Amino acid sequence: MGLIDLRGVKKRFGRKVILEGVDLDIREKDIFGIIGVNGSGKTTLLKLLIGFYKTSHGKVSYKGKNISRIVKKVHREFGFTSQESSFYPKLTVKENLFYFGSLYGLHNDEIRTNMDKVLKLVELDDVKKVLAENLSGGMQRRLDLACSMIHEPKVLVLDEPTEDLDPLLRREIIKVIKKINKLGTTVIITSHLLDDIESLCNRVAILHHRKVMKVGSIDDLRKLYDREEEIHLEVESGKYERIIKFAKLKDVECVGSKLIVYTKDAEKTLHLIFHIIENDNEKLVYADVKKPNLEEIFESLTKEGESSVVKKW
Repeated sequence: MGLIDLRGVKKRFGRKVILEGVDLDIREKDIFGIIGVNGSGKTTLLKLLIGFYKTSHGKVSYKGKNISRIVKKVHREFGFTSQESSFYPKLTVKENLFYFGSLYGLHNDEIRTNMDKVLKLVELDDVKKVLAENLSGGMQRRLDLACSMIHEPKVLVLDEPTEDLDPLLRREIIKVIKKINKLGTTVIITSHLLDDIESLCNRVAILHHRKVMKVGSIDDLRKLYDREEEIHLEVESGKYERIIKFAKLKDVECVGSKLIVYTKDAEKTLHLIFHIIENDNEKLVYADVKKPNLEEIFESLTKEGESSVVKKW
């Protein structure tokens, strides 16, 4: 059993079914990613997790208890940041945090104590008197995080936290999220920016056709991917006949002075290649292993799902 468990969860609005038969467990201290195409139900799933929506069928549990029966506890222990900014632009950073702290039922002394820690965490302690509307885009996103962290939640739920940010600002937000997680906070995040999910999350769920298609670490998901890993190799002589022969490489390609090897077990194959290079007194110029990224894995698995030929693991 995880920190948060969903069993047989279904959600519909009128006749439209958004999620159906969802089973999921999210473990304590995870950075847990939820990915899927637009309209797959990612935001709906988040709102079920925080109790904002009630399930049409099935159960969402937190620490073994149905969240519909522990609403106050969920309110105290969860923080939520939506895709749209939740802060008030005409209030300063400090005023926003006092407001959100009061919504979470904190006393002024608690808000002051927590504010100092939270602002330092999100790196906004130098701008606490600045109006929110005058902050940069990256700072505003960090203020959203601060507002959802003012009550020091056990679980932080983030809906597309890096959307519409340039690559530099995205890296800043990712750094802050990792810092939050290192303090022991469980983080649940949705994003269509799969590079961000890959760099952040230790576990990922793929939503497809109203269901959770697969759950696992990036390495778990890679094992389901049909394409082989690639070893990119260059030796000083540019001659690869002996490497190909003695390593018994069957699927190779020469591109300029480099050799590309396609294999299901890159680590084992590369170890054998290095041994041959050493024995031949050859000089290694370059070696790299290219594994499929999350975007490639996602595209492959969802296409397989369309034809109902999804591997089991």
